Amino acid sequence: MALYGSVITDRGRALIAKLIAGDTLSISRIMVGAGGPDDFATAQEIAGLTDLVEPIAAATSTVPSAHNGTVSFMIEFRSDMNGGLAEGFWLKEFGVFAFDPDEGEILFMYGFLGQYPIYMAPYTSVSTASTFIPDNVVRFPINISIGEGINVIVDYRCDAWMTAEEVKEYCTVILLPILLNECADLIAQHNVSPTAHEDIRALIAALSARVRLLELMLGVTDLANKFLVTFDTLNDVVVTGVWNKPAGRMEF
Repeated sequence: MALYGSVITDRGRALIAKLIAGDTLSISRIMVGAGGPDDFATAQEIAGLTDLVEPIAAATSTVPSAHNGTVSFMIEFRSDMNGGLAEGFWLKEFGVFAFDPDEGEILFMYGFLGQYPIYMAPYTSVSTASTFIPDNVVRFPINISIGEGINVIVDYRCDAWMTAEEVKEYCTVILLPILLNECADLIAQHNVSPTAHEDIRALIAALSARVRLLELMLGVTDLANKFLVTFDTLNDVVVTGVWNKPAGRMEF
């Protein structure tokens, strides 16, 4: 039966010795994968790993903090990270990588879920911030006791990733007002452009031309002209015929 938990790798233990001597713990990246050690692998064999068995995607973490000789942080992986998970997989392992001043990047800690993997569904348009299913977010608390006075530096930006809830709030409170203002400015600029709304401008021009033609035919250029006579009233007008006032016409 496969083991369950996490171990500091052999290279990680060597780095811890250097940390106690005054070096700095510098976490470079965190990965999750779909592989795992053999069911009969021993803790010693697992500690000898230098990479994940089947790495899948990059994860993130909170900023590590050192207190009373213990470094603590939270590993997190979500299906919406890194552009979205294209294909689902069973998360069975995770790894914390760090920089060794002599070896370069090493697998510092290896974690495995044994018989309890977690299925990570692919991220789709349905998996929005408001419908994000719980299985698409996993978190692993990490506590490493490595001695007192250890300096912790994170070489990748943890704040480059946000939770689904944080993204939704940021888009609604910060980005939406900016987007609306930008759209309003663009619409205003578009409306005053002489090349905008060509079809509407053509229709208005054609309608204006027809109205002008009617004015010329009637000899009227001012609709308020006092000489304009309609059949609404014939006061002070001498006409021959019978005025059919209800029908608004002259009958002869």
